[in-house]
Amino acid sequence: MKKKKNVKKANPQPESLLRRNSTGAPLLWRQGNPLWERVSQCFGLLILTVFPLLIGPGLYTNITETKFTIFAVLTALYVLLCALGLALFCLAKRSGGRMEGPGRLRLTAPQVLLAAYMAWAALSAALSPYDHLWLGQSRYEGLLSLLLYGVVFLLLSFWGEYTDAYAYGLGIMGTVAGFFALQQSLGSTLFFMEGDYWKYHFLTTIGHEDCVACLVCVLIPALLCAFVLLRNPRRYVCLPALFFMAYITVFTDVDTAKIGFLAVFLVLPWLVESRERLQELLLGLVPLVLGVCCGFLNPRGRSAAPRYGVVICLAAAALLALAVWLMSRRPRTWAVKPAVIRRFAYLLMLAVLLLALVLVYGYRGDNRLVQEASELLHGHLSDQAGTVRGYIWKKTALIIKEHPVFGGGPGSFAALFQPYNEGYQAASGTNDIVDFPHNDFLMVAACTGLVGLGLYLAFLVSLAVRCVKAARRSGVLLIFLAGMAGYLAYSAFVFSIAIVSPLFWVLAGLADKCVRQTTAGQEPQ
Repeated sequence: MKKKKNVKKANPQPESLLRRNSTGAPLLWRQGNPLWERVSQCFGLLILTVFPLLIGPGLYTNITETKFTIFAVLTALYVLLCALGLALFCLAKRSGGRMEGPGRLRLTAPQVLLAAYMAWAALSAALSPYDHLWLGQSRYEGLLSLLLYGVVFLLLSFWGEYTDAYAYGLGIMGTVAGFFALQQSLGSTLFFMEGDYWKYHFLTTIGHEDCVACLVCVLIPALLCAFVLLRNPRRYVCLPALFFMAYITVFTDVDTAKIGFLAVFLVLPWLVESRERLQELLLGLVPLVLGVCCGFLNPRGRSAAPRYGVVICLAAAALLALAVWLMSRRPRTWAVKPAVIRRFAYLLMLAVLLLALVLVYGYRGDNRLVQEASELLHGHLSDQAGTVRGYIWKKTALIIKEHPVFGGGPGSFAALFQPYNEGYQAASGTNDIVDFPHNDFLMVAACTGLVGLGLYLAFLVSLAVRCVKAARRSGVLLIFLAGMAGYLAYSAFVFSIAIVSPLFWVLAGLADKCVRQTTAGQEPQ
């Protein structure tokens, strides 16, 4: 008798993130999926695709109230339907019926830390001497919105499930919103009230250009990663959205929107670790360059570039397209391991970053943004830096010193900053009242204390570490990582607001669940 050869069994693969049917199309849910999981997936799609496009009858005059109300209602329905599904499961179990249950729910580190942050924020609100903290003293960013964000993350991190439809939905939403912005920038009155202020500061269905900048910061990195990593032909829906987001960045000339481009560099080494990914990355950069070029060509844009800028953009797009064509003509695999390529890419980026810091440190030109960055490297933060953000940040630091433990309570920043409003008006030459510090991390520290800031940062770090580790096994996590990185870069210069913040919390919740799915072989769900 022939001896059987000892065949080494392969390790069991984790639960697939890309469930597909017989035709190869991604499934939104599997057959027999419980109600709470189906509702979670529908809720995630609604927030990422439909919610940013909704706008009330008052258009921009009450857009913050409208967006917050829609988000609160959708979240309340989501919670109620999940509770209903779980109640039906309990009834079926007591009566002896068969119904798929939620399984073992093991808490992850981000879930524990976020729950602790929510509890601390509630304690801070209870101990606060200020009023109107439930909805917040301004822009509906009080305790209620904080709890809604936390509930969205927790439920999606338990029962959300990855599907390619999230990426395609973001692409469709970005394309529709970008098309509106293009029409408005060319003089259309779509969604516009009368007056020049509305026409030059409010775009798409998002509202103020600072909120539109958040959309840019999330979509550019996330959609570029989605185009590179996914293989379904539907991924090409990401390209027009990338074009429009680049166009908006140049047309609005908002510095915060430009930070969205920088978030791409955090995941760039993962996108060049193979020849195929590099080819897709170069192709994905073409609409970005063309969008910048069209932004320069628009005479209404506030950052219209000289003709050589347009020529450079067109030449860069042509070179990128040529490189993609040449790589497709001579297919060849790289012998270098992906991990080695990633390390080399990160070292190269570090060297470029150090060189950039040296150049900025010694900068003596007249570019405002670079000049302010140079002063900051020299240890000087002027009151005028960042359109008077320097003054706000300095006074916010004093507020944190006055309320170091519990802060003033969620949504209390307008009252906390009231003693410094006269100084701000003198520095800015306006009659504006400051209700946010234009830095989300300073906002958390001022309103919930240093303990609240520590819990919030620990939540973000733990989630990022989990995602980076799992990304070695499943590249789709880079889509969520890139989008979250873009949002956090944006929030360091603006603030959390219900018009755009739900996008981040949905991406974060889905990312945590994706880690569960990726590590299903080692970690029980």
